[in-house]
Amino acid sequence: MNELILYLHDFGEFRSWLNLNLDGLTWQGRFKKEFETFWDSFFEDEITLKKLMERFDYAYSQVRIGSLSSWFLWLRDKFINYIFIFKNQSIEQIAFETGITPSVVATILRNFLLDEYPHLDQYLSDTFQVGNILSPNLTVTFNKIRSELNITTPANGSREEEIMPSMEVTLFDEWSLFVKRMRADFKSRQFNLSKIKERTSFVKQIKVVQDISVLLLLFTITIYGVKQANVWYEKYLANKVSIYEPQFNWLNKSLVFKGPEIKAAKEFKLNFNEIKDITKGEKLTEFFDPDKYEEETEVTLTSMENIPKDLKEADKEPSQYEGDSESPNGYRETRGGTTKIYRLMMTATNTYASRDKINQLIEKYQAEAVGDSTPGMDVPGGVYYNIYIPKKFFKDFMSETMKVNQSKLFENNTSNVKNVPGKTRVFIMVKSI
Repeated sequence: MNELILYLHDFGEFRSWLNLNLDGLTWQGRFKKEFETFWDSFFEDEITLKKLMERFDYAYSQVRIGSLSSWFLWLRDKFINYIFIFKNQSIEQIAFETGITPSVVATILRNFLLDEYPHLDQYLSDTFQVGNILSPNLTVTFNKIRSELNITTPANGSREEEIMPSMEVTLFDEWSLFVKRMRADFKSRQFNLSKIKERTSFVKQIKVVQDISVLLLLFTITIYGVKQANVWYEKYLANKVSIYEPQFNWLNKSLVFKGPEIKAAKEFKLNFNEIKDITKGEKLTEFFDPDKYEEETEVTLTSMENIPKDLKEADKEPSQYEGDSESPNGYRETRGGTTKIYRLMMTATNTYASRDKINQLIEKYQAEAVGDSTPGMDVPGGVYYNIYIPKKFFKDFMSETMKVNQSKLFENNTSNVKNVPGKTRVFIMVKSI
């Protein structure tokens, strides 16, 4: 299998096809020179696809800011789509040269083409279903797909609503430092990605050890300070406590045979350790019997039986699973809410097969999409549903849906979301594993 070699005109075509927004990337052109320096150093002339993928791996491993990591990952996926479409490379060839598993390559290609041709959902799902190295779909090329479906080549590699083509990556402080370090590493004759990753990992481990050492030191100082404060406070209380001898001035003095002997009241101080022994008496113990007190327990939703039997009344009364406080970010507000919503988290090895089964159940039980959402839409990591289920079918629908794959059901109460009368709102996330 011949290695694919890329030239400057290939990178020029890729950049034009990608339709980058330079004004957005370079903050209205102020950092255009820095961005061009990065592009020229990263995409060198006469470089193999394998070495280029190593550079993407290098960039992804070296940056620490999540936004930059996501941008490099997006750029890598777009380049893989460019190779597939314009270089007529098969899934097997791309996987071999990039070092990425065929199933991941197939997923990257399918997601891109599905955005371009949403009406070909079923065809693309079947064509890019690669389960193992013996799959017949490994030899699929874009020319083959184009000839079978009579479709045109995508004019642009990015869509208008995408954020990445315009993300101001050059504004990050780490950008200039990364480009400087990248140019030095790429010019080195002994460029070795494994050693660079080991070096970066070692530096990160040193930093983690330093952070842990500082936390342990602060923790030790805090504990020692609290202990010394308690000792000082005990001594302070011991010096303030004093007990006086009782005086019986209320006695009838006419019954005594000799004159009363007036004595001054004696004052003496009791040792603090002796004061603590007073609490060891049997009479005091009965007031502090630990067996008379019980701890509270939490209640969790563990089965379908815990779902309210009368779903018509579910929105009118507070749930026993309401939280104690309001989430600061408002994601799951459960304080005082009376509207029940349900979240089903499912894992699957084949998300598309699971989606087909769930779609059949949605049609069977007359479920509806919430707003403009599309049931079973592709999201990073799987597929997602936001639907209304008629309350009379709710238990049957959830029972059959939970049998599709391993799943876990959550019940939430909220005051931010109102259900449509006669229906229950359900969120389903099918995560690919």
